[in-house]
Amino acid sequence: MNDRPDAAELLDIARRTLLGDILPRLPQELRYGTLMIANAMAIAGREHATAGSDAEAEIESLGRLFAESPPPLAGTGLHATLDAYNRRLAAAIRAGRFDDRERAALLGHLRQTAAARLAVTNPKALADQ
Repeated sequence: MNDRPDAAELLDIARRTLLGDILPRLPQELRYGTLMIANAMAIAGREHATAGSDAEAEIESLGRLFAESPPPLAGTGLHATLDAYNRRLAAAIRAGRFDDRERAALLGHLRQTAAARLAVTNPKALADQ
């Protein structure tokens, strides 16, 4: 079944309607909250478009840090595995595992992960670099 518009398209339509038709008619005191809602809708749309692939890429990167080959995952298993890996990573950092020769690999992973998250939450920040 091919339902059109899909979730991302619906968010985009709603956001454009909010900004183009509703925002101009709102009193000044409601504009900031409305712009925050529109921004949240844009983030949700970008997150929806990349959620699976970003999580898969982060799991692959974490697997390399831990010298493991994670199994292919989808849906809630993907996010549960990512959460578990990130808890392991935090514990390994606290334990000093990445203080010496593995530090460069850790920093590479953190840069890659931060850039992927910025691409969703604040893509303009990446364009400024």
